[in-house]
Amino acid sequence: MWKIRERLYLGNYWSGEQALLGPGIPVEPEGITRPFAGVVSLCPVPLENTDAIIGPINPETEWLHLPIADGGSGDGEFEAACDLALPFISRTRQRGNVLVHCTAGMSRSVSLMAAVLCEDDAELNVAEAYLQVARAKGRALGLDPDDAEILIAPAWEFRLHLRRRFERLPPRSERSATHE
Repeated sequence: MWKIRERLYLGNYWSGEQALLGPGIPVEPEGITRPFAGVVSLCPVPLENTDAIIGPINPETEWLHLPIADGGSGDGEFEAACDLALPFISRTRQRGNVLVHCTAGMSRSVSLMAAVLCEDDAELNVAEAYLQVARAKGRALGLDPDDAEILIAPAWEFRLHLRRRFERLPPRSERSATHE
């Protein structure tokens, strides 16, 4: 599990399973340890036919289960997931920590996390949002920020949807000082 921003975590399947089991982590800025307020699962849970518990143990944890294929099953699948998940994340994040996870934490969850960052910051473009996610994940793993992009592999369909949905400005590095 990797902290991306205050009250916002990215994870893989194991992280999602742990969050649904209800252990608490500190909620910023208060520092009070509580179970996750929200968990967004973008992969089938359980992944295999096991005795895994399906759904949150703690009644404080809300679970949004949106199993989508990595790369999507057409143009509308990721878009529909965003339409449901973004308001859910915003609402549950007001109460505490939120985890967004998929199987590996590299494509589906990374793309949804980039969408959250674009919603949080109207000046952030999609490429910058993906880079912020990669760098936060890299920091959590102790990697050099310049090497962090190897930690994410968002499907082109997800990138395309996010560009259509959020692209407003060129990257900050391409904006001239006279336009700011």
